[in-house]
Amino acid sequence: MSWRLAIAVALISAVTTAAGCGQREWPKRTPLTQQTATALNRMAEQQQRSTAIAHSAFQGESWGIGTVPWNSTTLPLLSPSGRWIATSSGTAPSNATRLALPGATIPEKAKIEIWELLPGRAGLRHQNTLTGSVLLTDSADDEGFLIESPREDGSRWIGKVDWRTGDLHWMVEDDQVNTMPTLGPRGRLAWCVRRLQETELSLAMRFEDEREYVLPAGDSEWLLPMWSGRSTRLSAWRLSSDGVLTLVSLDGESPDTLETGIKQILVMNGANRWDAIRATANRTAVQGLRPTILEEVIFYHPLDQRIAVWMPLGLNSDRAISLAPGSIDAIHDHQGNFLLTMPKGLHWQDLSNLNRIVRVDHIPLYARQTTDPMRPFVLLDPETHVVRVRAMRATQPRSQASGIAIDQ
Repeated sequence: MSWRLAIAVALISAVTTAAGCGQREWPKRTPLTQQTATALNRMAEQQQRSTAIAHSAFQGESWGIGTVPWNSTTLPLLSPSGRWIATSSGTAPSNATRLALPGATIPEKAKIEIWELLPGRAGLRHQNTLTGSVLLTDSADDEGFLIESPREDGSRWIGKVDWRTGDLHWMVEDDQVNTMPTLGPRGRLAWCVRRLQETELSLAMRFEDEREYVLPAGDSEWLLPMWSGRSTRLSAWRLSSDGVLTLVSLDGESPDTLETGIKQILVMNGANRWDAIRATANRTAVQGLRPTILEEVIFYHPLDQRIAVWMPLGLNSDRAISLAPGSIDAIHDHQGNFLLTMPKGLHWQDLSNLNRIVRVDHIPLYARQTTDPMRPFVLLDPETHVVRVRAMRATQPRSQASGIAIDQ
């Protein structure tokens, strides 16, 4: 026997002897009580459920693109392709200016900057700057985005800015107050309008054949219209003189269809114009994105303090569906579920089971859809004077879920 073999045999003998001694000295196992067993089973079930939820939830990878300046009012607006972004900088408009109230100040030092999101991870590049009396809206399409321009005489015009060149084309220019515009399918346009001596806003529409039609204010003014992303329906807010705020859906195919198939829901009593602004504060009315599965209007409910989804053509069109408590913004992911902005981060919520909510990121990011398959989502992280811009795309579920399941 060689000396190496002798040492190996000796070690094996020692380990075997020690193991035998250890087994004789092991204490008896403490019996598992029924209470402890129940608690352990409950913990295992919760872990299994959380893992299952996270595995079936949205998972994505994100990367930084850069920062754009911001004056802390309207969130930056993206083109549907995700290639361009417009942001408000310079002097921030007052609330009275945003609401187009009589006597509102003119934001002479306001600016709108256009930035290009370069391919891949190359960052951002400044493209153009508009100066003067310009206000960024929440509406855009592939060609450009809408702005408002308060004038010295108290009137207000509506223009469209080309993403690529920065050229401004006036779409509505007269001696009235034209505000809150939104682009629709195939050249349609809707906006709110009033005469200089009036205070209540009517609803104006321009159709594909250039015909225009105005729904007068009457005893309830119109606010903040938005065209559907999947049809020619148009939603708008209706505020009565006694503070009743309703959300109305109209068939905007032509002037002849406006009064047919009207749907509406009551949102709150005791409201004012600012409640309608709050309900639409973070929305984005971009034409040219992937259409939604169903006809819907997503808004922030001022009373419930969460995002709500109203389906005006659904079976339960008399009420809205409430999403996660505390949610302040929502878009659809690539499968029709929701990406929610919440104070504790960006979350995912299952459309088929609203109790299934998973945290995607700990930062309360605002997600925006694009048609770019390489970065189908752009994330906005607003700070005091800048907005950080990130890109995100969905990834395949990993064996170990990174999402955090939240039980409702």
